[in-house]
Amino acid sequence: MIELTKLSEESKDRLKGAIWGACCGSSLGGSCVGLNHKDILATAGVSVLRDFVPGLSRSQLPDHKPGDIHADALLGLALAETLIASGGKLPSGDLKGRYTALLECENFLEGGPGPICLAALRRMADGSPLVDDEPESTHVSGAARAFPVGCLPIGEEDRKQIAMTQAGLSQNHQSVAAAAAVIADIIYHFITGQRLDTEEQVRTFVKKEFDLAKSIDARFADFWDDIAPDLDYTRPAEDLPYSLVNVQSSVNECVPTSVGIFLIFRHDLEEAVCAAARGGGDTDTAACIVGALSGAYHGAKRIPKRWMEQVTERDRIEKVVTGLIDLWE
Repeated sequence: MIELTKLSEESKDRLKGAIWGACCGSSLGGSCVGLNHKDILATAGVSVLRDFVPGLSRSQLPDHKPGDIHADALLGLALAETLIASGGKLPSGDLKGRYTALLECENFLEGGPGPICLAALRRMADGSPLVDDEPESTHVSGAARAFPVGCLPIGEEDRKQIAMTQAGLSQNHQSVAAAAAVIADIIYHFITGQRLDTEEQVRTFVKKEFDLAKSIDARFADFWDDIAPDLDYTRPAEDLPYSLVNVQSSVNECVPTSVGIFLIFRHDLEEAVCAAARGGGDTDTAACIVGALSGAYHGAKRIPKRWMEQVTERDRIEKVVTGLIDLWE
C-alpha cells in the first residue's frame, strides 16, 4: 500500500488544469485539423484561433462545433473514469469496455478519431492481434490520452507501468508506450511543483524525460532528443519555429513536437495552446497535449474562463477532476 501525500490547494488547481487544459486544447485545435500552418493563418488568422470557432471549411472536420472536444480528450476522460472507479488502479477489462463503447458513441465518432486511430481501437475491441508494422501501431492516440495517469498519487514505477499498459491495449509498439510514460511523468511532476524557470532547468527536464524514454524504447528517445537542440529557451517565443509546424499523427513526431511547443511558450498558457492549435497538421491532438502540460504547469486558474465556460462535457470534466483529487485524500 502506497502512503499518499495530500495535495496542496495549488497542486489541486494544477491537477484541475491538466484535465481542463487537455479538453480545452482539444476543442481549440479541432477547428483546423489537417490544414497546414500557412493555410490556417491565411484562412483564420492568428487572433481568431484564440477562441473556439467552427470547423474551417477545408479542414478534416468542417462540422466541428465550437466547444466540442475530440477523440484524444474523450479517450483520456474514459481512462480517468476507469482509474477513479478502481481507486487508482488500471483494470484493463474495464478500460477496454469503455473504449469499445466509444466506438458506438456518436460524439466520439464525430470527434475526429480518424481511420488509423479507429483501426487500432477496433482491433482491441475485436480481440484481433495488434500489429507493430502498420501506421496504426505508432499512432499518437495511445500516448495523448495518458494525461490522467500523471494525476495519480502513485510512485514512478507504477505510473510508468499504468501508462504503458493503457497504451498497449490498442497499440503494440514500444514507442507509444514510451511516449505515454513520458506524458504521465511530466504531468505528475508539474502537478507536484516542478518549475522550468531557467534554461538549465529546461535542459535538465529534457534529459530526465529522455532517460525515461530510453529505458522503454530507444527509437522514441531519439526523436525526443531532437526537441532540444534548435529551440531557444532563454526568452518567450514570439512565433512557432519551422521545426514545430505541421505535426503529423505519428507518436514519434507529435509528442516531441507538442512538448517543444509547450517549452518555448511555457510562460504563457494561452499562447502555448493557441500556438499548438494553429501549428497545422494534427492540431487537436497537439493542442490537447500542450493543454494538459500547460494546465498542469500553470493551474486551472490560468485557463481562460471563456474556454472553460464554452467547452462541452463540463460536468463530466469537473467530476473527473474531483474524483482524481479524492484519490489523493
